[in-house]
Amino acid sequence: MDNVGENLNNINKTLERQNEIIQQMLNIMPRPASKFISVLEIIVLFAGVFGFISIVDIVIKWFIGG
Repeated sequence: MDNVGENLNNINKTLERQNEIIQQMLNIMPRPASKFISVLEIIVLFAGVFGFISIVDIVIKWFIGG
């Protein structure tokens, strides 16, 4: 009977350790972003690219004189 108790205790310790490892993995992994935040990030990215292109266009027009 003592052997069964020791085995159950060892299984319990193993499961607790496994839960700690899984919790650490979940803490390291980034949280999934919401669709709304992803769409906003894409919009800001495109706005930045178009802003940069317009600045380059203005500088080119200065050099060309047009």
